[in-house]
Amino acid sequence: MEIKRIAVVGCGTMGGGIVQTAARFGFETVGIETSSAAASAAQQRIEAGLRATADRGKINEAELSEALQRISITTDFSAVADADLVIEAVFEDVELKKKVLRDIDALVAPGAYIASNTSTIPLVVLAAATKRPESVVGFHFFNPVPSMRLVEVIKTPVTDADNVAVLVDFAKALGKSPVIVNDVPGFIGNLLIVPYLVDAIRAFERGVADMESIDDVIKLGFNHPMGPFALSDLIGLDIVHDMAASMYEEYKDPRYQPPTLLKQYVRLGWLGRKTGRGFYTYSS
Repeated sequence: MEIKRIAVVGCGTMGGGIVQTAARFGFETVGIETSSAAASAAQQRIEAGLRATADRGKINEAELSEALQRISITTDFSAVADADLVIEAVFEDVELKKKVLRDIDALVAPGAYIASNTSTIPLVVLAAATKRPESVVGFHFFNPVPSMRLVEVIKTPVTDADNVAVLVDFAKALGKSPVIVNDVPGFIGNLLIVPYLVDAIRAFERGVADMESIDDVIKLGFNHPMGPFALSDLIGLDIVHDMAASMYEEYKDPRYQPPTLLKQYVRLGWLGRKTGRGFYTYSS
């Protein structure tokens, strides 16, 4: 089946970025949210993102207009039925993702492609929730989706090789650089980055240095564009916490256990850039 129409279930930071990117590169895209308020907010974020892309000269006004016309945001879950590819992009909660994938499985055509944007949950756990586990492919974008080139394309031992190939080609059609990864918790990116982030938080907790100094060491000493605290704020502290907790649950390795300070900030609602306060404070 040729991919022409995309459905994205969950239009938060990641899902909204996927909608924006797919529409920009010529795909009819429907985003599905749980409420009218969430749908309206997603529509506004996606439109603002596309306008920012035009302001940077990446697309012209005609391309902006065409991309906006390709997007619809709805609360009607049955809209997935018309899609050639459905990407699940809800919160990193295993039971929620399994339910969403079961619901997608019940509605889409037999030849449709199903993908999960899971970042740490083993894909086989999610695929097994459907009646066609061989058809479910992991499709892990990185934040911010419109500008980050990497997509991890994850396969389980039963994933159909043709489906993996189709998703690799689709990633390339979005201007991305796909990497095929076997199904292990955290895949490649988060397997490596989560211990780095939580180790930085623990170093700060122990009084090794202040946050700014730790960030400066990584930026100036290793030529990273940002340090671990700024990166955690960009990702979202709730997401960093949930990724670490999920990987700790799977591996039982103390390296992945969420630090106390991270837990406290999440409980305070200090989630990073998206709330205006995380490890750093951001102006609105």
